[in-house]
Amino acid sequence: MPMHGLRRLTVLAAVAALSLPLGLTSAGAATAQLPAATHQAAPAAAPFPGAYISPWGDAQIALGGDALSWMEREGITLEAITPFAMDADRKGFSMPIGSTAGDGLDIRGRIFYPGGLNFHHVASGKTITLKPTYIRVMPTPSYTAGVAVDGVPISDEVVIAESTYAEVMLGARPSFTGFRIKQAPFYLTAEASRLFASITGGEAPPVGALFGTLTPNFDYIPTAPRS
Repeated sequence: MPMHGLRRLTVLAAVAALSLPLGLTSAGAATAQLPAATHQAAPAAAPFPGAYISPWGDAQIALGGDALSWMEREGITLEAITPFAMDADRKGFSMPIGSTAGDGLDIRGRIFYPGGLNFHHVASGKTITLKPTYIRVMPTPSYTAGVAVDGVPISDEVVIAESTYAEVMLGARPSFTGFRIKQAPFYLTAEASRLFASITGGEAPPVGALFGTLTPNFDYIPTAPRS
């Protein structure tokens, strides 16, 4: 496969990740019994292990209206974990792409990003943390993350939100320095919805609700100067 084709495909993975950080911690050891996961991270068949994506770049995530309404209704505040950074209006966040984060696929078809999100639930005093963060290429573009409650790990990887290749590539455009995907939508999974409801004891956004849109900018031309 030509290198430009490989980059185009692997860019899809970065579109999913990031997308939507959350962090929740539970106070004390009394944590609600969590439902069995509906997704299990498939261990195999990464077609491009180590595939190179970008030496640098950035991604912006705008939280969906359903996600924002849910947080307001349930009394949840969102905190970005460095190097993620919250927007000034608290309705989205940004994250780095590149050699300082993840710039290639691992053997499970994922791009790793340091940082993550904390969801602080005031009523229960719990904090749900989504970290580490991954963008998956297969079987669908998806945002996955490890989950901890009050600092106690619950799962190594949960599929938080998913998209489709068609929707991701709809906003794909070349740029002067690489590749850009505009407002790729990611939708909350049943697994994530049950997880949030179980931990907080309240409601969660409905399954399939728009969790957020991702706009990554990949600067992968080796001769392009870094701004």
